[in-house]
Amino acid sequence: MGSRLTKSSIKSATNSPGGVLKEMNKLLITGLCIGFSAFALRAGDPAPLSHSSAPGNRQMAVNAMNDLIAHFWEGSPEDGHITRTWGGYHYSPLPNERGALWERATLYFAMDNLHQLTGDPDLARRLSAEWHHVKSLYPAEKLQAVGEDSGTNWACDDAGWSALFYLAAYRATGDPDALADAKGVVNNAYARWLDNELGGGMWYADEKHVVNYDSISRRKSLYQIAIVLTSLHLYEITHEKAFLDPAMNCYDWMESHLLRPDGLYWCDYNSDGPLGASRPNDIHEAGSVSFLGGNMGMGAAHAILYRLTADKKYRQRALRTATALRTGLLVNSNGIFIDDRDAWANGTFAGDWVREVLALPGIVFEDRVVLQKTARAIYTKARTPDGYYGPCWDGVANGQKCPWTNSWAQQIMTSANAVNIIIAGAVAGSK
Repeated sequence: MGSRLTKSSIKSATNSPGGVLKEMNKLLITGLCIGFSAFALRAGDPAPLSHSSAPGNRQMAVNAMNDLIAHFWEGSPEDGHITRTWGGYHYSPLPNERGALWERATLYFAMDNLHQLTGDPDLARRLSAEWHHVKSLYPAEKLQAVGEDSGTNWACDDAGWSALFYLAAYRATGDPDALADAKGVVNNAYARWLDNELGGGMWYADEKHVVNYDSISRRKSLYQIAIVLTSLHLYEITHEKAFLDPAMNCYDWMESHLLRPDGLYWCDYNSDGPLGASRPNDIHEAGSVSFLGGNMGMGAAHAILYRLTADKKYRQRALRTATALRTGLLVNSNGIFIDDRDAWANGTFAGDWVREVLALPGIVFEDRVVLQKTARAIYTKARTPDGYYGPCWDGVANGQKCPWTNSWAQQIMTSANAVNIIIAGAVAGSK
């Protein structure tokens, strides 16, 4: 792997914070020495807001998106594109001149979620422009490739973010190429990582790709939910059982192997069982045996299956997940969600969580409140003066009081995931 830093190379950091620093130091030293690249606000965009500002939910979402566009968009809405980054930063020269595909996807998710809420034609133009920019950078076979040598989708989660990206592009543009790429990467992920070992489900990565930090070994994990959700949506679009059957294999495996007694889900599982089983309460900022984003993703999967089958057990599972998130260890004493193990992915499924789970009969008012409180905490506490959003959602944007050592507000994926929570709060407020 050399000096390449990918999302999949640091996933085990939450169980061994010291190990990830060995990977991150290479990037941080390079990135900090070269400097961060920021772009001027577009004409008419609001100036950075003070922490005392108190706009409504939707205005917070719009303001936060303008912050992201100011820092991570190049060119016009019609012909521009998301800034190319590596390790979250834009600097020159990048290790790969195209940048990291999954990193730009995190901002695309936020843009898509806000566009679904507002119908803003400016966002529609940006979504279309970015997709066509990506098509100009990658041939279809590269967009659909998976595995250690793919150069884009190294592990199951990388492939999952790409699959969700292509599906969002199809939703935004109607381009059949985007649908074909979503189908291709999902099929390739199943073919490479789905098997019957450990009872089913998908391996997190190729065996040679695994970084052995302490107790982390080759494993299957909650991160496969990104592929599963894409696959379920593809089944809704195409009615092809080839997308439903493997998705159900993975879904059933996660439900039977990762579900905890408290209604949350373990993140990782290997031949010894759930990783962290001896310390189930080890859930905190910058380290966790669970995964907030994955729990939201499983909740969305329950809700989708309820819609597809009308089987009440799936609705009950979704409500169980909502209760576990609202009342359990993933909420702090202030009633704010904890950015627990992955500040680069915890907001990925927030839009699906609101649209799918919080729309179900049986959802209580408090399920919306915790998300909206988290959104406002991020906006007022985790925003830097120049408009980035940090991983300590109920604390500070960056610095010594924030326990994260591998995720910084200036990284595209850290800011984009935080803003996706802000946008989800606005969607929740519109229900």
